[in-house]
Amino acid sequence: MNEQSLEPLRRHPEGRALRAEVDLRRIVRNFARMQEAVSGRGIWGVVKANAYGHGAVPVGRALAEAGASGLAVSSLEEGLELRHGGVACPILVLGGLRPEAVPAASAEGLAIAVVGPEHLADYARLLPAHPLNLHLKLDTGMGRFGFLPSELGNCLAELRALSPWIEGAMGHFATADDPDQGFALRQRRLFESCLAQLRDAGIHPRQRHHGNSDACLRGLLGDDTHVRPGLALYGLTLVPEGRTLGLEPALELVAEVARVKTVPAGTTVGYGRTFVAPHPLQIATLACGYADGYRRDLGNRAVVGFRERTFPVVGRVSMDYLTVALPVEVPAAPGDPMVLFSGNPAAPHSLERLAATLGTIPYELTCGLHRRITRRFFT
Repeated sequence: MNEQSLEPLRRHPEGRALRAEVDLRRIVRNFARMQEAVSGRGIWGVVKANAYGHGAVPVGRALAEAGASGLAVSSLEEGLELRHGGVACPILVLGGLRPEAVPAASAEGLAIAVVGPEHLADYARLLPAHPLNLHLKLDTGMGRFGFLPSELGNCLAELRALSPWIEGAMGHFATADDPDQGFALRQRRLFESCLAQLRDAGIHPRQRHHGNSDACLRGLLGDDTHVRPGLALYGLTLVPEGRTLGLEPALELVAEVARVKTVPAGTTVGYGRTFVAPHPLQIATLACGYADGYRRDLGNRAVVGFRERTFPVVGRVSMDYLTVALPVEVPAAPGDPMVLFSGNPAAPHSLERLAATLGTIPYELTCGLHRRITRRFFT
């Protein structure tokens, strides 16, 4: 992907010209680099939230073909989307399931995380008729889902009854990106202690996985058999080890110029008149707004790429449109593509730099991209 080779955008059925360019080749390369980083451990590729906004089914297929042990999603609906999209590899639902959803998950061959003791009796009742694989979630410090180490002992009898279906045990790091690894190492020790409790009770999960992307990059994996990278697969990790490994952002957001006009000095642009033209210039209106996931607070703060240069987003970003200021001598016309999110990490309109401008993280921006945006995939 590069701005020089972008073709004019095709009109979509709803008459809008906006697309996310997703380079599946980069995702596959990132996957291969993560395989090297984790020394051959199995990889559950995390594709929740529509693959962090990149498109769950195409990304899921690409990761499965690249050799992923399985794919991890957040909900039953996300798992079913993959299955109905032709993804046949193992799929793990990280957020757990209510008992009434077990038959549907079993019918589609989904595995589920057991996120606490609440439904153990229900699972024991349901699984003989609706079998599926279970992964026990152990709360080693995230404080959300999972068995606390202090309550695990009270659940061992019920867990033994489920042992024929227990495939894995899992945790989740809270601070793997922190240069101070003290808390992460404490989580690792708690995880190992919980595994020892399970072994002493005769429960032997074949898979152990606690490591997210940054834990993989920082060597916090212990004796785990598997890992669960997400953001690293999309080249969005912010730890320096990701750049050293050569991880590449895989998404660009491109919008077509809907209209361009020359305005005199003093012209105000957009709601609230927050931009006033200091001299004659061109205003290009693009068919992208906060309803598409382009954040409203990027108005008067962001730039876009066009003709190997960058130009400022001016005025407030509205629901369906944003406006860009161009010098009068720059040729621009309806149909010209402009790059809103660049796949070049060094560009001023990269996801990393725009996220820093907003005080957030790059993957919040990609996760926020609406499904009404057409995704175009490069293989």
